[in-house]
Amino acid sequence: MRGITFAIAFILTVCVVIGGVALYPNILGQAAASNNDFVFGFFLGPFFVLLSFAWIGEKIVLKIRKKKF
Repeated sequence: MRGITFAIAFILTVCVVIGGVALYPNILGQAAASNNDFVFGFFLGPFFVLLSFAWIGEKIVLKIRKKKF
């Protein structure tokens, strides 16, 4: 896995978490403020999902680029 894949997944996850807390402050904001374990899980879940999709996408792009050259 390349570093750019990891960085993109991390940045997208941060955007999703911040956007979720901003859009639903009554639900996610209170849970994020009172329980740090919930925040950690709320971050790790989407991060690993996005990281796996980014890794699969990276493999597909590298195979397509290798076939063209």
